[in-house]
Amino acid sequence: MPITKNSARQCPVVAHVDINLADLVSGSDLVAIELPLNAVVVDGGVTVTEVFNSTTSDVLDVGDATSQNRYLNDGNLRTLARVPLVLTGFKAGTAERNITVRWVSGGGTPTTGKLRLDVTYYVVGRAEFSQG
Repeated sequence: MPITKNSARQCPVVAHVDINLADLVSGSDLVAIELPLNAVVVDGGVTVTEVFNSTTSDVLDVGDATSQNRYLNDGNLRTLARVPLVLTGFKAGTAERNITVRWVSGGGTPTTGKLRLDVTYYVVGRAEFSQG
């Protein structure tokens, strides 16, 4: 039996959010980006734009209500760098799904820290145009 081609095409959607140290609470999951129904994350990352300066460590998890680290586990926030998300092929399903972040401070009273979270996704069943 031949493969049935899918003629539906869509452009990738990019969502991003800038997050400052003051926006975060160590050890707490906070909503950062809302994904629509049937969204599949295909790219993304965390870009540290100002290093976090807790006493010993600063890490970030990116996930959702079901899995706090679905897309990133313990991404280092102590260097100016981009940490790519781990792509799992997970589909958001029949309900909108919030992407969450969880910062864990290594102690002390940090005074600096900024990052940008970007997520690229497509939506299963959506079509912007068709092609053979």
